[in-house]
Amino acid sequence: MKRKGLEIISIIAVFLTVFVLPSGLRAEDDDFTFGDVFLQKESDKTVDFHGYVAFQYYDVQGGKPGSFDQHIFEPFFGYQVNDRVFAKLIFELEHAPEKQDDGQYAEIFPEQAEIDITLRDGTTLAFGAILVPFGLENYLHAPSDNRLISRPPITKGGKAVVSNTWTDMGIQFNHRVQGLGAFDLYVINGSAAQTKGTRGREDKIACCGNHGKSFGAEIQVTSLHPGLNVGASYIHGPHDATNQLDSWRAGVHAEMNWRKRLYFLSEYMMGSDEGLGTVSTDRDAGGYYVVISFTPPIEILEDDFDVSARYTDWSFDDDAKDDYAEVAVAVRYEVFPLTWAKFEYQMNSEDGSNAEVENDRFGFQLSVLF
Repeated sequence: MKRKGLEIISIIAVFLTVFVLPSGLRAEDDDFTFGDVFLQKESDKTVDFHGYVAFQYYDVQGGKPGSFDQHIFEPFFGYQVNDRVFAKLIFELEHAPEKQDDGQYAEIFPEQAEIDITLRDGTTLAFGAILVPFGLENYLHAPSDNRLISRPPITKGGKAVVSNTWTDMGIQFNHRVQGLGAFDLYVINGSAAQTKGTRGREDKIACCGNHGKSFGAEIQVTSLHPGLNVGASYIHGPHDATNQLDSWRAGVHAEMNWRKRLYFLSEYMMGSDEGLGTVSTDRDAGGYYVVISFTPPIEILEDDFDVSARYTDWSFDDDAKDDYAEVAVAVRYEVFPLTWAKFEYQMNSEDGSNAEVENDRFGFQLSVLF
């Protein structure tokens, strides 16, 4: 680790030790999580306002010097128009005030902009910019829900199998089944062949927006055991402007929270994109990630500290042997109510490279949920 990174670690550690650990500084926990606002289709409040903000530092081995980043500020606005209609808007403001490639000084993007109509209790139609219901990570990516700093690279970055956060224009049908869980059916403008730069933002003329539609479904079984969520997802549709080339993704997921001590999350996903392969005609992608998190029964930490590890193994283009693996370990502490400090170290492996690449990363994050 570079010397400057170690100095920053030391300063942060001293701050946490001196100002945070005394229990008198803490208040009662709030059961609210930001994942709730992605999933809910109606509210018991006339006006709902929440959000999160995250500041972080990353140092990359063999890369540019470590840098601070106001990574994200994301407010959520919801309004219960009447007994049946709930309107929601979530804005994503990233990397302010850093200059982006398009000359802008921050990325501003609507993550959700919906009209939710409750047909009856447990059955809802959503119209607008929806968060595409594929797997769990697309819902649980907020810094307050994510136990690590980074997100699984199989779902984030230029070589992702499913590039999240995935937002697209469409219609979503959500139905909750008592004693089972919930399922979603949806149709969206874009395709499953998302990239880091598109994520549902395809140009209406140049690509598939408003030409060919993709159809998808997801089921989440949440009533088998308390804290357990298992399910499956699928989406299929054309990815080119002429609607001749198809893309599809399928996935299964499992999440378990055992007595707030042991947490497990895993997703396996695979798919194919016609005509996008670099060796053969099609590009076949697939892989998985596993997260295990443990909260030690230590009284001084008041159950607000956990240690997490994540392993990811995936291929962006199987025939081209474009294969990757990553191990990430992290610690997280809720220093104040709804305020978390996290430290993470990532160990990366790029099997598809012609030469070994040293790009391990260390990160610190301070995130707030409101």
